[in-house]
Amino acid sequence: MIATQYDLNDDIVVFYIAAESFPEGITAAFDKLEATITDLSDRHIYGITECTGDKLAYMACAKAHFNNEGIQYGLPTYIIPKGKYWYYTLDNWRENLQEIPKLFARFENAPSVKKQTICVEDYIAPYKMLAMVHKA
Repeated sequence: MIATQYDLNDDIVVFYIAAESFPEGITAAFDKLEATITDLSDRHIYGITECTGDKLAYMACAKAHFNNEGIQYGLPTYIIPKGKYWYYTLDNWRENLQEIPKLFARFENAPSVKKQTICVEDYIAPYKMLAMVHKA
């Protein structure tokens, strides 16, 4: 499997629920996000892993439909920065959750990947996900 380049032309504004633990709390964060919004079916959904010090933090995110939308839900906002990304595609991600960390692990020591970057899970369809990192 070869990584493909993706050009994200605009920042993406999302609001999120932080997982209480990583990776164990990821599913609960998405469940809480769905309970807060009540319907994720018309939303573009993302998962973001960020390294803060020695700790990994995970955010279950929904793309905002309008400015400051997260405020109405009492949720913080995050911006996925525009730029060039590398990605791998994961089909049938719901049945292959164990593959997600393996995809990101492929990027770990690649010289073409920006160091200290975020990892973005872009859920582009009900059964298709992109595992993305910034290009160096």
